[in-house]
Amino acid sequence: MLTQFLQDFIKKESSAGILLIIVTILALILENTFMTVFYTSFLHTPVEIRFGDLQIAKPLLLWVNDGLMAVFFFVIGLEIKREVKEGHLSSLSQITLPGIAAIGGMVVP
Repeated sequence: MLTQFLQDFIKKESSAGILLIIVTILALILENTFMTVFYTSFLHTPVEIRFGDLQIAKPLLLWVNDGLMAVFFFVIGLEIKREVKEGHLSSLSQITLPGIAAIGGMVVP
């Protein structure tokens, strides 16, 4: 029963967003309670990758910031490309407002 629920959840388009919200709330709770010491030490856990003489050693926090965020924005770019080519943003009238909002979001901060 749990396996079927997980399979159905993964197939939904909204599953990634729901998971992101849940993990964000969990991180906020951990950071703002007595568990902040454990959370901070977890984020600073050293993680290293070795390929022969090549060694990359960083804390987990930097792996998340550098690696996973790059993958996240790559996936977002692919989604935008798909929507512009064949989805809701395929006509100029439909892309105007989101385009202005995106440009404003890059310029204003």
